[in-house]
Amino acid sequence: MFKLPASIGSIVLLFSACASTQPTAPGPQDAMQRFRTAFNGQDAAGVANSFVADGKLLPPGKPIVSGTDNIRAHWQATFNAGVSHIEKTPIDISVQGDLAVETSSYVVTFKDQPIVGKDTLVWRRGADKVWRIYSDIWNSDK
Repeated sequence: MFKLPASIGSIVLLFSACASTQPTAPGPQDAMQRFRTAFNGQDAAGVANSFVADGKLLPPGKPIVSGTDNIRAHWQATFNAGVSHIEKTPIDISVQGDLAVETSSYVVTFKDQPIVGKDTLVWRRGADKVWRIYSDIWNSDK
């Protein structure tokens, strides 16, 4: 009788398990695209609508910003100050039921200068099955 070495048997078992695994449920990637579109259009109301009603911003060096109206005002002031564009690259997205945690890197444009940083967002999927941001914390790499 032919026996596979333990390491090869483990690899075969691993691939068999992977082949039968169901794909993970979709996460907030489409919602992040809507956020980026609103942000890059300097649409503060659209950005604020990407958040749940009791959503939170945790900007660096500033108090927590809570609620849709305050989030809209924050982003409008940010756009008025010269922030005009964002690019995000997801590093990790973990989805557990109706909650997701996203860690990303970003580049925002402020008065034609790039600012590189990272962020963590907590997403919540509502009864309408739409993903919205519950909490957003970020800081620059400098």
